[in-house]
Amino acid sequence: MRGVADGAGVDLEDIILLNARYDLSHISNPSTTCDDPTRSLHQLTSEAEDKPYYPSYPRASSECTSAIILSEATGNGEVYTAQNWDMSDRLYKEDGIIYLEVHPHPSENLPSLFLVTEAGQLCRSGMNSDGLGLCANSLCSSIDAIPFSLDTGVGKGEMPAIPPSSALRRLFLESPSYADGLKRVARTPRHVSCNLMLTTADNMGICLEITPRIIFRISGSAGSDTPYILHSNHFKTQSFLCQSEIQDTLAGGSSWYRADRLEVGIRRKALIGFLTESDIMNAFKDHAGYPHSLCEHSARKATEGPFVQPGRPNPYSGSTCTVSCVIYNLTKRSIKVCKGPPCRGNFQEFALKRAFESSRLLGQQTHHALRRVGLPHPNDNSHLNDKFEAIQAPIYHHHA
Repeated sequence: MRGVADGAGVDLEDIILLNARYDLSHISNPSTTCDDPTRSLHQLTSEAEDKPYYPSYPRASSECTSAIILSEATGNGEVYTAQNWDMSDRLYKEDGIIYLEVHPHPSENLPSLFLVTEAGQLCRSGMNSDGLGLCANSLCSSIDAIPFSLDTGVGKGEMPAIPPSSALRRLFLESPSYADGLKRVARTPRHVSCNLMLTTADNMGICLEITPRIIFRISGSAGSDTPYILHSNHFKTQSFLCQSEIQDTLAGGSSWYRADRLEVGIRRKALIGFLTESDIMNAFKDHAGYPHSLCEHSARKATEGPFVQPGRPNPYSGSTCTVSCVIYNLTKRSIKVCKGPPCRGNFQEFALKRAFESSRLLGQQTHHALRRVGLPHPNDNSHLNDKFEAIQAPIYHHHA
């Protein structure tokens, strides 16, 4: 973020705030703030559970539909992750959607990245040169909370470091392996809910429904009943639906049918192993429920509705649309992406190749040599995992 700020000639705080857009937009109940920042995140979210929750009507219920598609579904045996990203149509009309190809310096010992994101943000979705892919969808739960007092700020004591969600997504894609990436996601503290679709070219995918306290998951791999996982913006794991401590606070909306419509477009061919990249692209162009369809088109949302809490303002009532459609081929390390609704978008194709491979291998050798003599590599953050252990979220599992 400091590099983005320096390059744009703006204050670092502005870039941090921009990257925290998702996190800030999911907080609307000041009763869940923490007056004593020395209390743990677990204590804070436990208190939030005991307070009334109000569905956030209907803002985040139209923000992304994603897919993990395993090799058993495809005619060429390739692995994909893909997404329609729905957001304020200003991002599309004002050209705020950008594609980033990132090749870190060899000394950083990091994979190359291709990212689709908002200008100034670290990551919305992406893939790396090692075959890891990530798509993200909004979720809201009754234990999403502000981790400090609105009146006094951080105040006395020390809170655990809570990075914005965009940083967590980038952290996964910079991981040296799928296992390490999953560890980073599980151990990084958070104060709002989100859904991450995490895939590897090794033909595995995991859908994580993440809350501040618990992670609910669906796994997909060779031998799964269905060779794909689909998700939109409401909780759907059986382990979540079988509990009552945490509530899904999205009040209906297109999230309840968008993933179903995506399945209509891919299921028949996927189950017999003949799904193609063109089939995936066409499935994302579905217009059932237009304009709030899987392929969403600009339409202003109602500013009033059957609020559970009378007088509660709609957090976002502007016009929304699909601002980008992207298909990541993790096997070939290729990307097809367009800006705007996919039914009329101009798809471009990119190939992600790892830059500076020989230099990166040299960097790995330097890293191992430093570790052998007890010295940390300048970019080694593994010691940070220890500070997150105490607030690691439990994980509930459900097979696809």
